[in-house]
Amino acid sequence: MSDQVDELVAWTLRMSRAEREAEPIHVTRTSVWFAAIGFLALAVGQSLICWAPPDGRFEFILLVLGTLSLAVAILYHLDHHRLRFGLPALICFNLAIVAASAVWVPYVINPEVRGTPGGLLYSYIAWGVAWTLGAIGTFLVLLRKERRLERGGRKAATEIHASFFQLLILGVGMLIYGISFIEQSSSPNNQVDGVLGVVGPVLIAISVINHVEHLILRIGRPAVIITIIGISIWSVKNLSRAVTDWMSDPALARFFVYGVQGIVFALGAIACILVLSHKKAWHAARPESDSTPSKL
Repeated sequence: MSDQVDELVAWTLRMSRAEREAEPIHVTRTSVWFAAIGFLALAVGQSLICWAPPDGRFEFILLVLGTLSLAVAILYHLDHHRLRFGLPALICFNLAIVAASAVWVPYVINPEVRGTPGGLLYSYIAWGVAWTLGAIGTFLVLLRKERRLERGGRKAATEIHASFFQLLILGVGMLIYGISFIEQSSSPNNQVDGVLGVVGPVLIAISVINHVEHLILRIGRPAVIITIIGISIWSVKNLSRAVTDWMSDPALARFFVYGVQGIVFALGAIACILVLSHKKAWHAARPESDSTPSKL
């Protein structure tokens, strides 16, 4: 009984901002560096496709390696994530990233298939599978959070900080976005996939922005500001498909598909560097924390 009381007291203290701010930053430097390198490779690859339409494999190799680097960033931090989110959800998230990297593999093998009906069909389906797997993983996290609350689990190491609302709209947003790609595979550039392609990302952005207080404590205000700017730009880029005929212009289509994403991924790389800076400043302000393992 006393153990339960102690656990409840510790959990209540964690609800205060000061207590949460004093928690160690759990993400490892190596994990963040892998994420930063991944985002940078994606930014360069997407930008090259937009501004220097490819006639070779280099851009697509960058996109494959960049996406896989993000998977490595998650896997490097696997023990911590598994305690919090559960292995089934992590499997779904990593399969989603693998599916996203698989989008570019045919173009690495043979760049000439890009733009062909078969190449477009494959890309739409692969993106649809990737986002759907992400949605399934998010719903598994939501289920894990519900079961943990039913059991009265309040341990810091396994606490899922996102609320039910944040997880729900994140999962629904991912699912809607995945459906938009599946819809495109059967009927490209129709009004339905245009609307779904806006609604899904907007819901994802709302979920992230709703988590802003915790994110500021974990990764710092500058990184959060950059993240919000990036995800906001990404969430509305598909308005070009839903409410305009801009996508009929090849140059504008390249900009909204690849150029905007290049900008967003570059912001992601900057955010990762800011996270590393925040982590360094956090440890400098708390020298005693250097003796303990640091993980986000």
